[in-house]
Amino acid sequence: MRVYADDPFRTYDLSGRELRIHWDQRFETMEDLDGQEVTQYSALEALCDLYDTREVLIRKIIASVYTLEDEIALINNQHDEPQEYADYQAFRSTAKQLADDWLATQVPT
Repeated sequence: MRVYADDPFRTYDLSGRELRIHWDQRFETMEDLDGQEVTQYSALEALCDLYDTREVLIRKIIASVYTLEDEIALINNQHDEPQEYADYQAFRSTAKQLADDWLATQVPT
């Protein structure tokens, strides 16, 4: 899900056990509800738990962009839509890297 804020997002934002992972950050100008131009930051976000395993983190990051039905369709139609499938595979790699980078910062207990 894309989220918006006045300040830049941290890649990993921890509050209690709630871990918000951000990527694809942009600085955008858009219209607000009153039709006025505003400039703000946006990023894609996955909501996770501090104690999620690598596999769960990856699943939650992917699920924040693709539904299970989307994933099945991409896999089944990879020969008909090779660019969409390549984009999906690239995103899977990003999800794995985000999870690995987070876990690398954690001290084993």
